[in-house]
Amino acid sequence: MRVERSEIERGVLLRVVEEPRVRYPARPVRRTRSPAGSPDPDALLTRLGPEGAAMATRVLREGARGWRRWSTLRRRAGDAFSPFAAEGLLDDLCREAGLVVEDAWRHGGWAPQRFAVDPSVRPWLGVLDPQALRDELAAELTAEPMRRALERGPPGVDWRSFAFVLRAGERLLDLAEHGIRPGARELAGLIDHTKAWTPRRRALLEEIVGRPFDELVAKQDRQIGIRGPLRHREAALWASSIASVDLAVDERARGLLLVENAETFRHLLPLADEGWIVLHVPGGPPPAETELVSRILALAPGLEVQAVFDLDPAGIGIALLVAERAGTALHADAMTPELLGSAPRRVPLTPWDIERLEHLRGRSGPFEPLVIALSALGAKAEQETLQRHLLAIFRGHT
Repeated sequence: MRVERSEIERGVLLRVVEEPRVRYPARPVRRTRSPAGSPDPDALLTRLGPEGAAMATRVLREGARGWRRWSTLRRRAGDAFSPFAAEGLLDDLCREAGLVVEDAWRHGGWAPQRFAVDPSVRPWLGVLDPQALRDELAAELTAEPMRRALERGPPGVDWRSFAFVLRAGERLLDLAEHGIRPGARELAGLIDHTKAWTPRRRALLEEIVGRPFDELVAKQDRQIGIRGPLRHREAALWASSIASVDLAVDERARGLLLVENAETFRHLLPLADEGWIVLHVPGGPPPAETELVSRILALAPGLEVQAVFDLDPAGIGIALLVAERAGTALHADAMTPELLGSAPRRVPLTPWDIERLEHLRGRSGPFEPLVIALSALGAKAEQETLQRHLLAIFRGHT
């Protein structure tokens, strides 16, 4: 018959299994070391030297996805990892970094057998919780191919890769609605980093969308649509190099128009000759256009910025994202209830639109009147139907 006892020793919770004996003290069999309080890995790693911190991080990462045998870690230690030194860190890792260690009694002492990381520490290590990520994607994705793929689950890839592909597909389809075909590096940069594409991720995106990858993305860099009193030495501005191009804003600049639809952007180009900087900002918004807005405002801090997006929840969402990411306030002269009421063609709100409006209510700043009008009218309008109105608004703008 075996018994288990628990005790706390220097902040480590010990659960020891023993075999009682009649004539001798109980014989220890195994024990579990776990944290007695809330883990805080950063506090421990800051006290360790570079080598100790590296070994401690290695142990935590090895145990992040479930139980690992200590003998396996010792066998694959490598030159930069000392199993003996690491064993001296185990108590500290248990006490402060959420490590759980199972020991066995061998040759008169305790020896580690296997280890794992407490689930509360996994986010610190960047380990994803599949259910939490699924819920996050379910609330984020709107494109039907992406939602169907999410319902089926990841087909032979990890959840990190699966989420990257779904988010890239969502952004790709959103940009396609505005006539934008991003490059592979630019699309990856919108989600993670420019080198995130792998052959399997490309193939998975093809399976979900039903088109070859090379047809989905542009083979070359994407040119940014912009006209007006903005000076630079390039023949054109490209998405991949927008952060490094030398720019200057002419003194005659009246303001900056951020236009969502490509056709409307072309229709408003005459305003570029009247002092307006007209910038095409497709759905998303892409980071290159947001970076360009930030750079223009750094050069001309008092420049007026007008949001010219669709009169719908998605257009309001894009405008708010641009304002947040560029760190500026946007004017809503082209996104008003009056303009919505004068639209010659309107379409009913979808269930997603209604849900999005509820989320936007009370947090939309200058677009709050439009949020209220959309909810009351139960319909939305795209800016293509209002191009003449928009041209007149900014020609008469003072």
